[in-house]
Amino acid sequence: MNKTSFINQLFGFIATPFGIIAIAIGILLLIKAQQDRPTGWLLFSICCFASSLDTFRSKWYPTPPLVFPLQQLRSFGRPLALVVLFLLIVAALQTRNNWRQWLLPPSIKWLMAVQLAIFAKTLLYGSQEFAWLAALTFGGVIFALRMGPGRWLQDDENFHLAVRSIAIAGAIFIVLNVYQFVLNRSAVTFVGSRFLGTTGNPQTAGLLLASIVPCLMFSIQRARAWSAAKYWWVSILLVTLYFLLLTGSRTGFLMTAVSLLLFYRNNGGAWIRVGLGLAVLAALIGTFLQPDTLASSAGIDSTLSDRFTSTSNSRESVWNGMLEGFLNNIIFGSPLEGGRLGYGENTWLAVASNLGLIGLIPMLMVGWESLKLMWQLNQLSSRDAYYFFPSSVVIAGLGSILTGACLEASLVGNITFSVLAFLAYLIMGAYLLEVDRVRTYYAMNEAQSVDRGGIYQ
Repeated sequence: MNKTSFINQLFGFIATPFGIIAIAIGILLLIKAQQDRPTGWLLFSICCFASSLDTFRSKWYPTPPLVFPLQQLRSFGRPLALVVLFLLIVAALQTRNNWRQWLLPPSIKWLMAVQLAIFAKTLLYGSQEFAWLAALTFGGVIFALRMGPGRWLQDDENFHLAVRSIAIAGAIFIVLNVYQFVLNRSAVTFVGSRFLGTTGNPQTAGLLLASIVPCLMFSIQRARAWSAAKYWWVSILLVTLYFLLLTGSRTGFLMTAVSLLLFYRNNGGAWIRVGLGLAVLAALIGTFLQPDTLASSAGIDSTLSDRFTSTSNSRESVWNGMLEGFLNNIIFGSPLEGGRLGYGENTWLAVASNLGLIGLIPMLMVGWESLKLMWQLNQLSSRDAYYFFPSSVVIAGLGSILTGACLEASLVGNITFSVLAFLAYLIMGAYLLEVDRVRTYYAMNEAQSVDRGGIYQ
């Protein structure tokens, strides 16, 4: 999409009744967000959801319309996401400085370096309009996160709101797609009987669903026993797993498995409950793999079973092609074809192929710094049991998204659900480590004061 067509789409969205209503609601939320922090986090949730909206494009599969108002939401997904991002920036600018100093962890700074390399190559050899549009969009995302959610994260209550904002974004996706699924299932499962919902394809839907699982588990863990909130989040998690099954995404299932392993890595009692849940899921999959069984009555197309039982590597040829492109153009990557870069099914190989070492080195640092953050959080949770589950949700979220990035080019977008969720998990992890640093600093000062003056002075 070039600059002119995008601007036309943006103003076309603003001029529609749907756009006017959306902007009016957004302004009301913005006014309320100035006095009410949960509303600010709700704006972030809406921005995450809007960033997931897309239309499947293929000459082989005509895209059927969705029911009202989902068709309108999907048609104006990108303009809606940018309008909400603008409102989030305005809300962020109202935030006062606080004790936080380490707002952006190193992983985000290295990701900015990757985006800078993408911008430079696209500007020099591709579409200059698209380069500026992408750079401004990603710059707006980073600015909004640093000035808003980054500074909002100043206490444990806001950390819980941050986790809940990702869960709410997922809940919005689930509720709206259940509505569509009940009224007309075929409109969201027309691509090989695989569920894609209001996203652009089934793989993207699988990435989204898997990315929210850690936040859903944290919300369930934190809710009081037998409370309405616990039943709500359990219901959302069950539908999430059901839709994930329908996507036929092996990547999504692998991400979810990584989430479970990391979230409950040291909790034996929880593993018993997880084991029982997995046994139920295995029973469901067992029927799913047999054509004329419960799977049919549950609305699961048995043809999807081939994706889970197949041992072939469908990405091998793509990976070999990207590796060859990198080896042939090690420093600057393969020559640009068309107005923008194209990415294959692995974030690091895609960056290497398109940008060479100029992009690969900072992208490797994104992964390394993220793993370092996960390790530091694991150490924190070992020292202080109070931070076990807060650390676990970040560790599981980052582990899940990094796993997905090994199989999809999910971290090279500018405003996508995967990128926003990844950035959110990173700033949540940075908050926990900064809290630990501050507490350690004051504890050491207090201990030194006692040593110098004596305990009875």
